[in-house]
Amino acid sequence: MKTKIKKNILIFNRRIEHYTAAANHKNFPDLNLPEICFAGRSNVGKSSLINAICNKRSLARTSNTPGRTQLIHFYNMEDSIIISDLPGYGYAKAPKEKINNWNKLLNKYFVNRSSLIRAFILIDSRRGIKDNDKELMNLLNVMGVNFQCILTKSDKVTESYLKNIYNETKLKLNEYAASYPEVIITSSKNKIGIEKIHSYISQIEKKKENI
Repeated sequence: MKTKIKKNILIFNRRIEHYTAAANHKNFPDLNLPEICFAGRSNVGKSSLINAICNKRSLARTSNTPGRTQLIHFYNMEDSIIISDLPGYGYAKAPKEKINNWNKLLNKYFVNRSSLIRAFILIDSRRGIKDNDKELMNLLNVMGVNFQCILTKSDKVTESYLKNIYNETKLKLNEYAASYPEVIITSSKNKIGIEKIHSYISQIEKKKENI
């Protein structure tokens, strides 16, 4: 077990760089590499989780202001895999036009990314699955895009509350054929669940090597 963990850590000690940011599908990179993405409601902790996964403190910019990320950010890990950070959705105080633009950008992303292997949907452990999350799950299910749920900020709730949210999330995923059954519990602050995500991403990288 220890050997496996060490191997996954080495994978993410390699160079990873911000490749580009795109406001429309015409600027999406075409690198012919397997890709994973992180999506979730505004302020769910996407940037913090990406930084923790990549072991880079400021790779993805974090903010306490919901809705700050308005572009899709693409990160290249040594021409091996692409990691994309999607703009947060569901921020009610944002102008309606901006919300519509975000939704269009997300739709264009999922329609145009044939290289996308898995979408990780981040769910705030304090709030559970919301209507916006269900809308994204429905979209991915219809499009046949494999997705997996990650519970963030687990350090901010009690163990019993977290267990309930976990069970509710698992139950909801049974409704979607495109969902990956295992839910990952994480805390960027306490590094909980990071190695489990490393393991899944390294499996995706191995699939590329076997092609």
